[in-house]
Amino acid sequence: MFPTTQSTWLVDRIVRAPDEARAHVMARYFDPLCAYVRASPNLRALGEPAEIVNAFLAARVADPAYLARWSVSGLPLRRWLANGLLLHARNTALAGRRRAARVEAVDFEELDRTARLRSADHETDALLALERRWAVRTVTEAHERIRAELESEGRSAWWELFRLHTIQGRPYVEACGATGIGLTTASSVHRQVVDRLRAALIAILERDGLRADDMDAELALLQDLLES
Repeated sequence: MFPTTQSTWLVDRIVRAPDEARAHVMARYFDPLCAYVRASPNLRALGEPAEIVNAFLAARVADPAYLARWSVSGLPLRRWLANGLLLHARNTALAGRRRAARVEAVDFEELDRTARLRSADHETDALLALERRWAVRTVTEAHERIRAELESEGRSAWWELFRLHTIQGRPYVEACGATGIGLTTASSVHRQVVDRLRAALIAILERDGLRADDMDAELALLQDLLES
């Protein structure tokens, strides 16, 4: 199990408020899982991405024990869900064929227990699509959080400087001219925004159950996914 010192918001909610945990997972991971299905020819052949993902979430995440098993699995949540979605979709189709042939349906509890062993069955493009969509949503959430915080503090110019310099790639001299921030303080302001964004990303990842020991690697992965 995760050490108690590494308990996160989501792990706590799974135990204390499972409905809240399930609602969070369904809202946060619906789009990345749809991206996973869209990028998989094999899964697309089974139906519409939204229908496949909704069926999986209703069948598995609605099960109180499903997220509890994730919390002791050691897997990132998105990988656990991708494993579960892949196996659920494949074996729902198999179960349908078996029902038609009057054969006993698949044991989904056993599928959960073997998910880690079968994770290599993922199609590379589908898994990459999931990771990229997850990365975009995670970074976008952090950006929106810090932008709103700065606006509430009367520091909208700070965010605009960051946006112009980091996102649009404009030099400080141009960004300062557009925002009214002095050139001598631009680097310091930019650094403070970057630090706040990093803290926001860490908070988001911790909320989703990431362990502290894995944080640096996950932040580096986010950057790689957005740059690739």
